[in-house]
Amino acid sequence: MDNLNPLLIAIVPALLTYLGTKYKSQNEREQYASSAWKQLYDETKQQLGENKVRMDRMQADMTDLRKQMDEMKTKHAKEVKELEHQNAELKEENRQLRVENGNLKNQLIEKERSNEIK
Repeated sequence: MDNLNPLLIAIVPALLTYLGTKYKSQNEREQYASSAWKQLYDETKQQLGENKVRMDRMQADMTDLRKQMDEMKTKHAKEVKELEHQNAELKEENRQLRVENGNLKNQLIEKERSNEIK
């Protein structure tokens, strides 16, 4: 037994130191893992926030673009209508000029005939 006491006196503190170190390093690993997860969570949360802001801006841009497209469609339809009206007027004017031209040709032919008869 006398030989056992000095051995226990040497082993017990070493064993306690080992267990304390093991517990401490495990605790440190858990704290590190916990802080790493927290950091990852915070970064992900920040990225989600930034992405939400970007999505909101994109949706606002899309709304503006749709509005501009609707305005352009309305303007285009109005211009087409005006051009169709102008085209109809020009066709009518062209028809009248052809009739007038035909009448003038007929008058010229009549004058030439009357000059030949004389």
